[in-house]
Amino acid sequence: MTDNDRHALLVGVSTYDSEKYRDLPAVRADLHYMRAVLENTEIGMYNECASAAEPTRAEMLHAVETFLEARQPSETALLYFSGHGEYCEQDGQLYFLTRDTDPADLPGTAVPAEFLERMLQSCRAASKLVLLDCCSSGSVVQGWTAKGPSGEPDRPAPSTLLRPTGVYFITASDALQAASAMAPPGSSLGTSRFTGEIVEGLRNGRIKEGGWITPDDLFDYLTAQMTRDGVPEEQRPTKSTIRATRSLPFARSVARPVRLPALPHDATEAARRSPALLKARELAEADERDGVDRQQLLRYYADCLTAQAAAGMRPDRDAGRDKKYFLLARGEETVQSGRGPHIVAPRSLPRPQDGRTGSGTEAASRQEYWYGYPAITLPARDGGRGRRATVELAPLLIQQMELAPDEEGRDVLRPSGVPSLHSGVVSELLDAGDAADLVARWQPAWQEGNDAQMLRAVRELLEELGLPELEPLDPSALSDRTVMQALRPGAHNAAVLLVPSGAEAMATQALVDNLLQISTRTAQIAGTALDALLNGGARQAPATTATPANPVTPIAPGPCNESQEQVISSAMTQPLTVATGPPGTGKSEVVTAVVTTCVAAGQSVLVASTNNEAVDVVARRCDDIAPGLLMRTGNKEALEREAAALERLLAEPPGAPRRGSATVGGELRNTRGAADRLRAEAAHRVGEEERLLDLFRDREERATALELPLSLLEGAWAADADGVAPLGRWAERARKTAGARWWQLGAWRRGRALAALVSAVAEHPEGAGPAWPDWAAERPAPPGLLESLAGVVSVEREVRELVRRHEEWDEEGLKESRLTTAGALSDLSVELSRALSAETLGRATGLMNQRLQALRRRSGYQRSQKNLMAHIKGWAVSTHSVRQLELAPQLFDLVVIDEASQCSIPAVLPLLFRARRALVIGDPMQLGHIPGVSPQQERQARTRAGLSAAQLEHHRLTYHVHSSYHAGEQHGDRALLLDEHYRCHPRIADVVNGHCYGGRLRVLTDVRRQVPAHDPVGAGVPPPVLGWVNVPFGESARGGDGQSWRNTVEAEAVRRVVDGLLAGLPPDATVGVVTPFRAQKENLARMWRDDDRVRVGTVHTFQGGQRDVMVLSPVAAPNTPPRTTHWVASQVNLWNVAITRAKSQLITVGGHAFWQDQSGLPALLAARSAPLGAGDDGTTAEADRPGPVTEARADLADRLQQYLTGRGVTDLERAVPVGGHPVDLLFTDAGENTAVLIDPGPGPGEDPARHLRLTHVQGDLLTGLPSGGCGAKPGPVSRTVRVPAWRILAGETALAPLFG
Repeated sequence: MTDNDRHALLVGVSTYDSEKYRDLPAVRADLHYMRAVLENTEIGMYNECASAAEPTRAEMLHAVETFLEARQPSETALLYFSGHGEYCEQDGQLYFLTRDTDPADLPGTAVPAEFLERMLQSCRAASKLVLLDCCSSGSVVQGWTAKGPSGEPDRPAPSTLLRPTGVYFITASDALQAASAMAPPGSSLGTSRFTGEIVEGLRNGRIKEGGWITPDDLFDYLTAQMTRDGVPEEQRPTKSTIRATRSLPFARSVARPVRLPALPHDATEAARRSPALLKARELAEADERDGVDRQQLLRYYADCLTAQAAAGMRPDRDAGRDKKYFLLARGEETVQSGRGPHIVAPRSLPRPQDGRTGSGTEAASRQEYWYGYPAITLPARDGGRGRRATVELAPLLIQQMELAPDEEGRDVLRPSGVPSLHSGVVSELLDAGDAADLVARWQPAWQEGNDAQMLRAVRELLEELGLPELEPLDPSALSDRTVMQALRPGAHNAAVLLVPSGAEAMATQALVDNLLQISTRTAQIAGTALDALLNGGARQAPATTATPANPVTPIAPGPCNESQEQVISSAMTQPLTVATGPPGTGKSEVVTAVVTTCVAAGQSVLVASTNNEAVDVVARRCDDIAPGLLMRTGNKEALEREAAALERLLAEPPGAPRRGSATVGGELRNTRGAADRLRAEAAHRVGEEERLLDLFRDREERATALELPLSLLEGAWAADADGVAPLGRWAERARKTAGARWWQLGAWRRGRALAALVSAVAEHPEGAGPAWPDWAAERPAPPGLLESLAGVVSVEREVRELVRRHEEWDEEGLKESRLTTAGALSDLSVELSRALSAETLGRATGLMNQRLQALRRRSGYQRSQKNLMAHIKGWAVSTHSVRQLELAPQLFDLVVIDEASQCSIPAVLPLLFRARRALVIGDPMQLGHIPGVSPQQERQARTRAGLSAAQLEHHRLTYHVHSSYHAGEQHGDRALLLDEHYRCHPRIADVVNGHCYGGRLRVLTDVRRQVPAHDPVGAGVPPPVLGWVNVPFGESARGGDGQSWRNTVEAEAVRRVVDGLLAGLPPDATVGVVTPFRAQKENLARMWRDDDRVRVGTVHTFQGGQRDVMVLSPVAAPNTPPRTTHWVASQVNLWNVAITRAKSQLITVGGHAFWQDQSGLPALLAARSAPLGAGDDGTTAEADRPGPVTEARADLADRLQQYLTGRGVTDLERAVPVGGHPVDLLFTDAGENTAVLIDPGPGPGEDPARHLRLTHVQGDLLTGLPSGGCGAKPGPVSRTVRVPAWRILAGETALAPLFG
């Protein structure tokens, strides 16, 4: 066995717990033979390969981290995976499936490729090669990929000093394709195709004639082999060579075939006992047993927050010198270059407090120092109008320093980490995607003490950022010659020492202080919502899944559907509730209802978010319901608004309520009881309809088997006043006679019974009606015949009984009663909230005055708030203002984390500590939180805290990757979904519904209240809801400052579109223009600067907002760099937000053919959008696409169409959208259009009462909408008919009451 610098980790998964994934026996051979060729001293010459066979998710995470973290700069690392891979379109991520993967929860139970990329990026090995033998594996390198045959030139690789330790990926297939699974021709090894080609090529010397084989050689060979064998192009290998070491020696080419050891019978068991897997299993078991150490976790987050605060600092150059920063412009640069161990601290540098003058906490005594070179000047923009104002100063690179005395007693600053990019500088100069990518991939790569290498790396960074050297950079002789006079962006030959302090550091400092205090009080975490988050409290909750003895009545001041009620009830009873609130599903309404419900129950509630607008929206809603219901506190501005609110409440208290809260509460509970009874009645009726449908199908099957015409069965005892009882008596008689023996005159009795059935059917005129089958006259009648007839007659008896009861049901009356009761509940909730608020304010006058005085003197915030909370139960605050609340466990009964996907995990932990229960609500498919720290800084914080990347990933607690929503989703119960959408036109909502939410949303938008769509460039009739203005010859170019991207041809087309919209839309209609690039936004914003109807911005501008019509300008074109195009196309969250801001119309302006060839949401949008103006084919209007129709539903529609045709209806069309809503049939009769909704009943697990309500709502949305033109006459829908499926099977008698 060799002992050198070549190491490999082989991971394979052949068996899966889930039945959805088929086993892959070839993986066992893959691992064995790949290991054999790599360890062979003639071929791979690798050290003994580490292997992990059949790992769980946790085991694979630990195995990958342990292997890559152990690598040294002089080593080569090879990582190989064989098994299932699955690409998730909802989050645009590839997942490697492990033994315990749950297909319903890939993010929480599979290994994300993003984790592998992060670990490879931080791995110190000089050369890294990754071989992925799984489906969709190409998606891991999308955006980096140079795909194609060897003759296709790769993009030029940047200098190795800037990106020295790149990763060379070779994957088995394209991004969204299955890998070719068959073994290579002539191979008897039993491997997969991809691995088999590698093994056979290496052991037979086919890849290259002599010498070392590089990854390029291997890729060329694999491509040639699969091309020769006819493997489809999309199933051929993909490579990534960006930032990779091109000359990496992968293996040697042998001159003669090498024999490999055969696969042993116990290979699987041996692989499971490998040291690497056993070590990973030990770490995973310890993690499962002990969880994440809370003290370590809190300190990890504190360090990450501190690094983020420093990385965002760009102090005012003139006002901040020697206060917020120190300019180091004498001598030589020694810290980043590694030429010296420390620098002497400036004399006036702020020192850490000794703890006696502050709060006494560790955070209060901490003072952070951050050093960097070179200095960058950034003139700030004035209001976005192009005028330059103050000049900001920050270092390009940043490195944390520690203050300590040296041997001579001088205060010196020593580096405590590695240099990383100043994210505040990068984000100012690049678009969000480019900035995030650069921060994530950059790492220092110069040798310690080699300032020439450092300078070269710095200059390459400056070139990428478009920054000039305003004076020559020379680390050997720092200078301040230009830095204090420069008025333009650029680099200066000076170093900068940042000292976070003042207002910009106060919020972070308070949060860090809270985290560190909690880390010393971990015993107090028990029983808090923080405990539930870290321990999976929803799964541990004692009997909370059952109905509590005194269930909390939801107090919802507005309409509240069942999914919203479920979230409210869970938040009131469960220690941790996680809810997903897609766009337009009433998330803010739910949070408001949670507040009113808590207040009504006498419980305290805190609403918090990183997003100030989200908190303000809830505060305004509560204030509109009842002033004083919820107090908004927080930063200086919020405290001033709180003081003004208190002054108004004290000066003009609400008048006495008409009725007291006890009276209103009693009526509300009684009304809730009535609503529950109506819901139970609806569920019972729907249950009867389901039973009838089953009975009619059963009757039809039985009658067919007997060759018995249904009309004869239906005619039996039809003239009898009570046709049900005779059927029952005859069925009982038939069963008895069927079993009668000969001495009991069985044959005679059976004949008599059969004759009785035949005679019970009313006689038809000669030749009319069907004839009885031959068995009706057969004597003796067989016993089996009587048994079969007894069965079908029993079904007929139950059918008649249920039909009779069902025909007495007043469906319209039930519908109206439910609507009336729902409205009454809403009104009573408002009245109760106002009564409670008025009563509370009357009791709290003294404490309100105390609070007002505390706000005026700017002291005593925490005590006055806590005192007032005894009466005023509802509070709202941003996560940045946590210092306003006393740090006490279980201070609140409930905390609501709103827009949780935008909140970092540490931002919410102190709030969860202050509460007994938590509701974490957000949408991971919309904008996420922006971490603001580099991978190097996160790794440093993690290492310092003693945590592992695998552990944090497994629990989804990684600071710069996961949000508070992810953490809650991983540790709470399955997330509840708000699934009724009311904002966007159905055609707009359907684009993201299927792609982002798995089609689980019910789109119930009332398009009658929306602005009609308008064609701004043509005469589309009707104008399309989803429109596309083609710009076939547009080209992207860098912005005016050399950064970001713009497309002037596309911008001009956008101008024409928006001007056309403004001219044709109603005067009060609003238009939004959104683009992913800042340069395009600035170009477009100048066009409508003074028009309030038009809002222009990037996607972040529109988060939480909406417009009648949205215009998308994606900018990218065929000449755009592939990496940039991929970034735009892959940002599912950005596209989701952009699309769902449009209420009535969405128009995209760009190259239609170009975007059709991309992937994800842009391609889907291009496919569903109709060309505006004359397209290539002359098409001017979109064609509505009805959804797929099941065979059973089509059969029901066929029968109903036959019935309507028999009634003389000829103007009819099927499966047609009306206003974007699906309609089964639409027909014209007597000049009026009727929309028909066939109701086959609720789906599996669906609440029957809710199903009926949703069907009624869907029908109500259709009335008055334009319809027809494709069979039915053009005109508005006059009425909507819900047709239960059983009525169609029952035939004309049951259908006539609906269409009579």
